[in-house]
Amino acid sequence: MQAPGQPGVDARWTSSAKAGVGTAIDACSTVWFTLSHGILNEIYFPRMDVANTRDVQLLVISQDGGFWEEKRDLTHQFEYVHQDAPAFQMVNEDPGGRFRITKRVVTWPSGNALVQYTEFTVLKGEPRDYRVFLLTAPHIGNQGAGNFASTTTLRGRPGLLAWRDDICLCITSTVPFLKQSVGFVGASDGWTLLRRDHELMEYDQAYNGNLALTAELNFRNHSVQTVVMSFGRNQSEAQFTADLTLLHEYANIESHYIAGWQNYLASLPHLLPEQDEHARMQRISAMVLKTHHGKLFPGGIIASLSIPWGQVCGDGNIGGYHLVWPRDMVEAANAFIALGDVNAARQSLLFLMATQRGNGSWAQNFWLDGTPYWNGSQLDETAFPVHLAFRLHQLDAMRSGEDAYPMVKRAMAYLVQAGPVTEQERWEEDGGYSPATIAACVSALVMGAAMARDRGDEAAADYAESVADYWQSHLDSWTFTENGAIDERFPHHYVRIHVAEPESPDGNIHHGWVPIKNLPAGAPNLYPEEMVIDGGFLELVRHGLKSPSDPNIVESVEAYDALLRQDMPYGPLWHRYNHDGYGEREDGTPYMGTGIGRLWPLLAGERGHYALATGENPVQYLSAMEGAASEGGLIPEQVWDSPDVPEKELFYGRPSGSAMPLVWAHAEYVKLLRSSQLGRVLETQDVVRSRYVSGRPTQLLWVFWQFNHKRRLWRYDEHTLRIAVGAPAELTYTTDHWEHTQSAVLNDSGLGMYYADISLKDIDHIEFTFFWTESAHWEGQNFQIERKK
Repeated sequence: MQAPGQPGVDARWTSSAKAGVGTAIDACSTVWFTLSHGILNEIYFPRMDVANTRDVQLLVISQDGGFWEEKRDLTHQFEYVHQDAPAFQMVNEDPGGRFRITKRVVTWPSGNALVQYTEFTVLKGEPRDYRVFLLTAPHIGNQGAGNFASTTTLRGRPGLLAWRDDICLCITSTVPFLKQSVGFVGASDGWTLLRRDHELMEYDQAYNGNLALTAELNFRNHSVQTVVMSFGRNQSEAQFTADLTLLHEYANIESHYIAGWQNYLASLPHLLPEQDEHARMQRISAMVLKTHHGKLFPGGIIASLSIPWGQVCGDGNIGGYHLVWPRDMVEAANAFIALGDVNAARQSLLFLMATQRGNGSWAQNFWLDGTPYWNGSQLDETAFPVHLAFRLHQLDAMRSGEDAYPMVKRAMAYLVQAGPVTEQERWEEDGGYSPATIAACVSALVMGAAMARDRGDEAAADYAESVADYWQSHLDSWTFTENGAIDERFPHHYVRIHVAEPESPDGNIHHGWVPIKNLPAGAPNLYPEEMVIDGGFLELVRHGLKSPSDPNIVESVEAYDALLRQDMPYGPLWHRYNHDGYGEREDGTPYMGTGIGRLWPLLAGERGHYALATGENPVQYLSAMEGAASEGGLIPEQVWDSPDVPEKELFYGRPSGSAMPLVWAHAEYVKLLRSSQLGRVLETQDVVRSRYVSGRPTQLLWVFWQFNHKRRLWRYDEHTLRIAVGAPAELTYTTDHWEHTQSAVLNDSGLGMYYADISLKDIDHIEFTFFWTESAHWEGQNFQIERKK
């Protein structure tokens, strides 16, 4: 019978406040899962960027009219089955003491199935007094709408199917279902029928809508059974996998699953002994990182198996955080190196080599098959893959035939052509001159130049270093203010960003306005750039551009700590930047484009790396990150920093509704822990630090002019003008207002830029234009630059 009510209510996702995330370590099992509120949430297949369920829970009804929904009406206890595996047990109990549900969840290491051991224990009355139903909300292929479902039989055993396009889910159990039905959410689904009528109408088809699958479990004669949720590319494959899974006892599947993870953790040379105070969080972080490390596309790492504030997000937010951000991915790859899993980092570099775009950059974020999701451009996300390539080059980790240098050279070419202004800084909101972005790019160019020299590519190396030196020597004029307007105590500090509009390549950061794009309508959302600060400047120390004792850094740290730090019961945390609106609203309502920025645990890790660079023990920052974690040890993107709002599950110092776990945060924790063990910042490269901090300071010689960075003035300490453009040309210029002219054929940098150098000695003005040799035409306008008075 076809279920009525098509297409059902609008679909929504579920809470991002995960208690656990897991998958089998085996590559042949391409199923991932998340847990919260005592139940299964999203189940991913065949990739960890493709969610296929909203949630899976039990409903209980009693003969005397009781109705219990597992996630809302029961108390929840959560624990790891084994400390060295993401295998979990959830115990959910009726607050009135009538019954208890115990569940254990793993995936089948040998195939594409999730298995849930399920036990129903009656504490008051008899088993016949209760009926228990499995309720599953399929969101096949990241979509709640447009799903199809039917009942089925598997070798005479009842089952449920849901499918969309080329993904199919099959649900069955070791104990045959008593009843089964499919329906449209809000009209004919099991929750609606059981809540209203205490009876399940059996519908065998529900096509093209927002669906729910319901099966009555037989706990009248059996207290324990195993529910199997299998996947395939079609119905036959999903059903066959279910049949095959049922041939294996749950205990054997779980032991196989745990053994695989034990072997993996045992292979990590830098894992702390179990008795160490940080060992538990390090192990959980290692498991979180590996869970988010790709199988079908080895090396790909997504940001999180979650959708922030998913309960208010529908099909329009199909990506959530289960996408690749190159920055987050490299942070995780560096954490793998910190753990000693160099091969995982190597796989990630190969993945980045395969997803690099033709212009040398990477998309802002993308699906695991390389398809872009958002199309913004962030220079640091092109710089960080170079960092990873250099580290693996140092470790001699690449295998025969795996040549990362072509990727590095294309990335350097993009950086020198597109920088120093980034379209988006690391918070993905504004463009301009960002201290954090410049730190990533300058260090990438110096590392890339070192790799170029190893290849004998001297021209590319020289040019990359000249650009790096120019950016490093100007970053203070671009991003440091002596007229800070946030707090009169702190007039000197690095700004969050020196905006690109209006154009100001000569410095002077006191004229731009920073748009804050996530504040409510009517609220002030445009601030002078000297009134907005973040901690991005700390990257200047981490990546070797600045000494931790540099006066500008020290003053900025004082301002950052005073203005954005908040001491929690377990240690200090920081906000991203002042005026931030990315977080729940004041009353705890979920973020839906506007809100108030909350505290970020990963920023404690960044601050801890700076503390370590100054010689401080970073233990308080490690403790703060540990304290912010959930009951399952998952580190969230943000924690709630206001008084408790129990009805919205918001508690002071506990995870908010943002992404959890955040892979970047776990990576930062692992790296800080390893850096603490080594007594030095793991990511600071000597080749960069020796160039700008510990060695002889690089002489400032160049003033660069290029079309995306048209300098109008040069300073007294700039001795050579380098004019650089993105195509072969002949430069014609004058230093005496066209009474005399000179010409020069531009040199090929080897990085897509063509340049000429002009001495600035004894001149005050240069005017110039170009003849483009490939297209044989003149530019048609003149440009000029003059000495600053």
